Amino acid sequence: MTVAIPALHFLLAFVLVACLAVELTLLGAPPGRVPFPALAKIDALYGLSAGLLLAVGLYRAINLEKGWAYYSHSLPFLIKLGLFAAIAIASLYPTVHFFRARRGDKHVDQVTVDRIRKVVHIELALVGALIVCASLAAKGIGVVT
Repeated sequence: MTVAIPALHFLLAFVLVACLAVELTLLGAPPGRVPFPALAKIDALYGLSAGLLLAVGLYRAINLEKGWAYYSHSLPFLIKLGLFAAIAIASLYPTVHFFRARRGDKHVDQVTVDRIRKVVHIELALVGALIVCASLAAKGIGVVT
């Protein structure tokens, strides 16, 4: 059981990053040809993987390995949680547009598509910073007692 939880945590993280990469690729389609129904489905998987990733990660931090007493005093871990929240907030903008387009608003101007691409780029950059924080936290760097 304890081996399966970390493996699931990593798998969900990879799914999340893959969804962002696919979104970025699909958003690169020629103007007027962006497949918003497909983007809405990928974004739903992205949201599901993010929710499960948070749940599994918190379970792991609280109940496994070093425990909550350790992680609650880890500055990189706390920054990681903040980055996760920032990514979640940033993802609202693309999600709203993907689902509007899926529900019938088929015309999304290129300026909006470009903004969405920029947001997805920012999300990916924040995920990179999150990974660095996760590595620091796991190694015990930045633990404040």
